Amino acid sequence: MSWVEAVPAALVGCAWLVLPGLAFAYALGLRSVAAWGTAPVASVALVGLTAVLAGKVGVAWSPTLPIAVAAVVAIGIGVAALLLRRRFPVVREADPRAVSIGAAAGLLGGLVLGAVAIVRGFGRPDNLSQTYDALFHYNVVALILDTRDGSSLTVSNFGTPGTPASFYPAAWHDFVSLVVTSTGVGIPAAANLLSAVVAVVLWPLSCVLLARQIFGRSPGALAVTGVLSVGFAAGPWGLLGFGVLWPNALGMAMMPAGLAVLLSLTGLARDDALGRRRSWVLLAVVLVAATFAHPGALFGLIVLGVFPVGHALLRRVRRLGREDRAWRGAAEVLAAAAVLGAAWYWTATTPNPTFKNAREIHWPPFETPSAAVGEVLLNATNGREALWLLSAVVLAGVFASLQVAGHRWLVPAYAATGFLFVVAAALNRPDTRKFVGYWYNDSYRLAAMLPVTAVPLAVAGILYLTGKIVARVPDAPRTPAWLTRMAGSATAVALLLVALLAGLTRGLYVPDRTDRLAVQYLRPPPGDVLASSAQRDFLTSIGPRIPAGSVVANNPWDGSGMLWALADRRPLFPHFTAPATADQTYLARHLSDAATDPEVCRTARKLNVDYLLIGDAEFWPGDPRRYNYPGFADPLSRSGFQLVAAEGGRKLYRISACAPSTQTP
Repeated sequence: MSWVEAVPAALVGCAWLVLPGLAFAYALGLRSVAAWGTAPVASVALVGLTAVLAGKVGVAWSPTLPIAVAAVVAIGIGVAALLLRRRFPVVREADPRAVSIGAAAGLLGGLVLGAVAIVRGFGRPDNLSQTYDALFHYNVVALILDTRDGSSLTVSNFGTPGTPASFYPAAWHDFVSLVVTSTGVGIPAAANLLSAVVAVVLWPLSCVLLARQIFGRSPGALAVTGVLSVGFAAGPWGLLGFGVLWPNALGMAMMPAGLAVLLSLTGLARDDALGRRRSWVLLAVVLVAATFAHPGALFGLIVLGVFPVGHALLRRVRRLGREDRAWRGAAEVLAAAAVLGAAWYWTATTPNPTFKNAREIHWPPFETPSAAVGEVLLNATNGREALWLLSAVVLAGVFASLQVAGHRWLVPAYAATGFLFVVAAALNRPDTRKFVGYWYNDSYRLAAMLPVTAVPLAVAGILYLTGKIVARVPDAPRTPAWLTRMAGSATAVALLLVALLAGLTRGLYVPDRTDRLAVQYLRPPPGDVLASSAQRDFLTSIGPRIPAGSVVANNPWDGSGMLWALADRRPLFPHFTAPATADQTYLARHLSDAATDPEVCRTARKLNVDYLLIGDAEFWPGDPRRYNYPGFADPLSRSGFQLVAAEGGRKLYRISACAPSTQTP
């Protein structure tokens, strides 16, 4: 597939992420930046919740379903707004046209810079992400397409059907399945294109909405936000290469929009584009969307939200003090601290598997604390390239924000995220997991949250420098007339500064963003290859030779797990570490004895296992878990197996010993 051929599918993915929520936003009375910035969040909430409800009532998952639900919700909201129009007036023109044009221009610039990294980093739009988690994500999408059930309550047991399922956020997989069914592209291409849309459309839109709430109706601020949003490589770019953490990237991309809602509720928004009453509705939407995208985003939003909420609470305390009601202010602060502390303590200590399993994942520290602090300051987390000029702009924004009361919360919020990264990267002990266990104690996930506040700080830095230039250039001796005229427009100066920054940093560090993607798509390390191009072609070719209802025995560590996503035929083990039932374990140990062990065929028939697939990949060859499948070794000339297809070390066998014609009573 070429990139020209991929454009329609990318546009469809963009439509799925934006249009359902845009109908909701407009029905709610939002317009311009407010509507477009909240639209993806509402889309994720609608799609994720619809999939769960459909699974509960037994309605098959299809593109028609979320469209119908979005239409019904939009109509319902519209009717309610009409009935309550006096209390909730429709915002017909939330912003002047110049503001919308500035936002659109910045988004276009960010789209171009981001697309360059996408094209260079992916190589081809349908290339595989050769990562551990990619196999899981690809096959969850395959499961949704096969079962027509995209519920976050059921997908977790995709490797062991019939066993109890637990919650797993499936919104990202639901969207990928919608792209596949809407366009006919394969699962790998749909996954790549949707993730690209998250990085170059959803994330910038979310950042622009946050900037709109912080800086008000400033065309220059919104124009530079769209461009700067793609410059911080840790997020979302780092999540598209490491892991691979696609659902986490979706959740993180919505965090700025969630903060924008909180600014409205706390009264910190400048020229509020959302409205406090609408923001209560939007807060519920944000919570639902973050839950179904990835709960890590929900916890991240709670951490960052503490600071605007705390700022507003302290401001209220001061007001109550002036009204001789200081006791009430103190009581409210204590109550808020008690609720937050109790919630943190419970989630940090509970034996509930949802929290316990996440916080017990161990990543060994790899930095000294001082080095980790330096990486935060230079936006060079996890040993990546230092973003010197962009980091200097962020520091200028820190200085500028401390001088504006409504912006001060950004500084401690940024510091808090940096602190969590330092804890994960440099300490990561059992006692620190109470703080970073919500993100699997993983420094990459925490580093990706830094840009949520770094982007508005960078915007503040550009605006601060712009103000200095606008104030001084006209008074400077021998200033050219054209420069004097330009200095009269703050927007022009801000855009010039960002253009200069982009020029001096090679497109806001395009090579770094590209490398973060290419290391898994184009240059995977030896031993980190899920499926070579030859194995991919082999798996695709054998799909039609396997009956649709048959399950294929396989060792997932040899690349055969990709059979489901590439050929729509179900492997017995679709992921490396999916919990195995007793029957699956028995076949993994004894299938090679099919001709002599009657229990093998009884178990195979019970699981619909009719074929054995041998791959030639060596993913993580040093991992001892790859040796848990001795029964799936190549039978060669052993009786009970009929060779169906072979190409090099890749082979497909029919388990003839268990075929109906050879079954014994």
